[in-house]
Amino acid sequence: MPLLLGVALWELFWPEHKNTLPFVRRWIGNFSVFVISAALMAVLAPSFAFITNSVLHQSPLRGSPGAIGFWFHLALAILLLDALNYAVHWSFHKVPMLWRLHALHHSDIALDVSTTVRHHPLETVVTALIVGVGGALLGCSTVEVAVYGVLETLIQLVAHADVRLPRFHEQVSSSIFVTPRFHRIHHSSNGVETDSNYGQVFAFWDRLFGTYGGVANNERGAIEFGLREFRDFRSQRVDQLLLLPLRATRLD
Repeated sequence: MPLLLGVALWELFWPEHKNTLPFVRRWIGNFSVFVISAALMAVLAPSFAFITNSVLHQSPLRGSPGAIGFWFHLALAILLLDALNYAVHWSFHKVPMLWRLHALHHSDIALDVSTTVRHHPLETVVTALIVGVGGALLGCSTVEVAVYGVLETLIQLVAHADVRLPRFHEQVSSSIFVTPRFHRIHHSSNGVETDSNYGQVFAFWDRLFGTYGGVANNERGAIEFGLREFRDFRSQRVDQLLLLPLRATRLD
């Protein structure tokens, strides 16, 4: 929450585009589904912890960080977890049933820091289970998963925010990390653009696996955000957000 508040203040006082779309209705919907997701995860957390710890103790890749160095092991874990998260994100776009859950995140008609937490509660559960169990299978400890979680949250909050990074920082970091101009392409209403730039923390996975779609810039022009079939105000109501998986279809 402190990270979200900090980025929200950054966006409020130093925005890049000064979006003129009404944000109150969107924020009510976005943060409402976030609260529901957080409550559901709080209930399921003990079960998830038991499952991931059991898997970790059985993982053949589990090792002692002391054997190769704590920081090296942590860096390796972050890379592995982000590669896994990239694959999970790609799957949410390619598997029809998963897309129906993920479509809620993409149905936001604007892009700001609140979009970061706009995920269907069931998507939050599925992602946490896959990444948690997958990370445990890869031998990543609970501490390493937690560190990666904080890093991913910070990167994603900034990536969704309507903020401008210094030009030099944007040019240098966008080849390594996910930045606002990198991620805005992913929220385009154009299906080809939406199906690109899946990176969560590191941007180089997209270049490596051929899913890089470029960055938002003046040459590219303005980007229409959201899904074209869910642009009406009714679709932004909390009840409709929760029911959106029943109506979502694939992008053209």
